[in-house]
Amino acid sequence: MKTYSKVAFVCLCALFHTAALCGAKAPKWLKKARQAQVTVIVFDNAGNPREAQGVVMGDSGVVVTEYDVMRGGVRADVVNPQGETFAVHRILGANSMYNVCKLQLAQYGKMKGLSMASTPAQPRTEVYILPTSKADKNVPCTTDTVAKDESFRDRFHYYTLSSPAPERLAGCPVMNAEGDVVGLLQMAVQEGKPSYVIDAAYPMSLCVQAIDAGNDDLQALPIPKALPQSATDAASYIYLAGTRDSARYRQLTDDFILAWPDSATGYVMQAEWLAGQGHHEQAQAVYDQGLEKAKARADELHYSLSRMIYASCVDGASTPYGPWTVERALAEAQAADSLRPLSIYTKQQADCLYALKRYAEAQDRYLALTHTNLRSPEMFVYASLCLQRQEGEHADSIVALLDSAVAFYAQPLPREAAPVVLMRASALEKAGRKREAVADYNTYEHLNGGNMTANFYYTREQLEVACRMYPAALNDIERAVRLSPDDAVLRAEQAALNYRVGQVEEAVEAAREAIRIDPEMPDSYRILGVCLRQQGKKAEAKEQLQKAADLGDTIAKGMLEKEE
Repeated sequence: MKTYSKVAFVCLCALFHTAALCGAKAPKWLKKARQAQVTVIVFDNAGNPREAQGVVMGDSGVVVTEYDVMRGGVRADVVNPQGETFAVHRILGANSMYNVCKLQLAQYGKMKGLSMASTPAQPRTEVYILPTSKADKNVPCTTDTVAKDESFRDRFHYYTLSSPAPERLAGCPVMNAEGDVVGLLQMAVQEGKPSYVIDAAYPMSLCVQAIDAGNDDLQALPIPKALPQSATDAASYIYLAGTRDSARYRQLTDDFILAWPDSATGYVMQAEWLAGQGHHEQAQAVYDQGLEKAKARADELHYSLSRMIYASCVDGASTPYGPWTVERALAEAQAADSLRPLSIYTKQQADCLYALKRYAEAQDRYLALTHTNLRSPEMFVYASLCLQRQEGEHADSIVALLDSAVAFYAQPLPREAAPVVLMRASALEKAGRKREAVADYNTYEHLNGGNMTANFYYTREQLEVACRMYPAALNDIERAVRLSPDDAVLRAEQAALNYRVGQVEEAVEAAREAIRIDPEMPDSYRILGVCLRQQGKKAEAKEQLQKAADLGDTIAKGMLEKEE
């Protein structure tokens, strides 16, 4: 009797579940809810379609579907129960782990979506799985019971149902008794196991963030992605996305301009990109559009335009665009400054004035910047360059400006000060302050770790000779020769310096080596002749001096004439 009772009970449960599957008591909201079910058709590069279930959420054209079906699709359409087709405009968010993707339709007509459940489904609560979007309208929904509720990411629910569901229902919405969406149906990992429901609030929470420019899940979806919801995050997202994909960058900047037409940022990003591609006329059109619509930030547009014009005029890499001249770049920088005085706008004016060879005006602006937040060694250096190109004697003033540039750095000087120190060394040399110049060359060598060129040692040797610093000069010319042993000029200089300090044999050896390297250089023969004369080898000395004279050396010619 007990065995019979158990069998009867199981049969009774089976009959009850079958009745549930057949929808013996279809909920009153079923017909309306099914209007929110759509078919998502995804096309790959070859135009091959694949389909998935989708559900319209809310009234703003948002559709939630399966990530796996969207992966690799280059475009997608959504078909509603009436057979109307709507193009997917943007990906709003995606997650491959939970197999969900949130889509935005460009146009969605009168489609009404479902609402999310305001409270989570409790265990043992009955829920309703809507039929597939292509199921006959008379096919009822499937009922099931929540067996377990688990949380993920702190605030979302992941439900386990009591029974397995057929695979065709994957992605279908799961509803509560009030007709609100509890979540989306997901298949069990093992066949025959109970199905799962992912909280509808999770896919609806998905959005593109600034750091998602490199998100692998989104990268696997070629369909354009929506921008983050704030202008600042959107600008960061575009910056991180980069310009390598031209079509994508144009789409992103177009979206930014559409979303924030009164912000200068979108126009600047797009125009600078176009200018960088050499599309100057198109860039100018974008700037004009921005100046018309983003008047509150017109200074940013004038400044950006000035920079792009200036770059196109001075880089020499592109064909000049007629209306874009350095004078125009200066005018745009001045326009920006008149709207909002900023140091960077003054700097841009100074650069333009320098390019226009209006050096005195450029110098004034660079010096003015030394009293602003742009105060730096570079401003003093730029001012010194302006002064170098002006008429008159300004050697000491140039040194003073470079002194200020060097003084900007903390002691001991960092390596980044090396170029400024080298510039000051050259300025000191021109000012006749040769020993100070040698000291700066020494500092420059130290800052670079002693890794110098032959030309550097030759230049310093010349200064050391002028200062009668002969031991240092000999050391430097020997270094130069070691670095460039086949340079005849360096060998000749080595010979001349050795002769000057009385090292005649070394001088003869260096002179002969210079002649071997370049037999057509008269200086080497003259130096050799002088050295041989010093050694008392008058005949050979005369022969070498004659070779120098034959090659056009007037000094050697004069020496021979005196002998006669």
